[in-house]
Amino acid sequence: MLALAAWQRDDVHDAMRWLSGVPLFASPLWPQVLDQVILGARVAAAAGDAGLRARVLQATEVLERERPAIPLFSGVAQHARGILEGDAQALLAAADVLRSSSRPLLYAAAAEDAGAELARTDHPDKAIHQLNAAFDSYMGHEALADARRVGRALRRLGVHRRIVSQPRAKTGWDSLTDSEVTVVNLIAQGATNRSAAQRLHLSPHTVRAHLRNAFVKLGVSSRIELSKLVRGADHHAD
Repeated sequence: MLALAAWQRDDVHDAMRWLSGVPLFASPLWPQVLDQVILGARVAAAAGDAGLRARVLQATEVLERERPAIPLFSGVAQHARGILEGDAQALLAAADVLRSSSRPLLYAAAAEDAGAELARTDHPDKAIHQLNAAFDSYMGHEALADARRVGRALRRLGVHRRIVSQPRAKTGWDSLTDSEVTVVNLIAQGATNRSAAQRLHLSPHTVRAHLRNAFVKLGVSSRIELSKLVRGADHHAD
């Protein structure tokens, strides 16, 4: 978190300092590990640090070692290598893979980096398209600091986007995050915490946390009540 905070304020030296004592990849594989790999690649590229670059490449090799291949992992690995190599096509390919993943902010990050590289190599129209996609995804998930950063990149290309923040409801369906909605739908369909975790490439602990939060926001206390509530919502929508 400290490394990310330093990166957000454009302090590459401080980000390097904090990342130097943090393993980029560890077991068990927690969801934030994938974000750490991307942050490591961004800092390594900005700082020109060979040691951090080597650690990032080692992490990408581990991600791609999974058999059968996991698209989320391969997309993150391709994203990280694209950052290190300044390869716009690799970044575009990574964004394409991550677009349909369970981690929309990872997709937004890949689109942002693709847009930045396209802008650097004098492809403004393509850059704007990717940056707009990243901006919309960040805004849709209330990642306002990231949206502001992309907004600055768009302004340099002559495009102005507004940051409009609306408070999320405290209870009911509108209060659920996208991750909580995804977990709720799977559980309502009969999935166990473990099977939902495997499908979403999350830890069972994270699934339990999402489910616990959803129970509180929806005012239910059991999976049976949750399933009835979801069926009622689907029937109402029909």
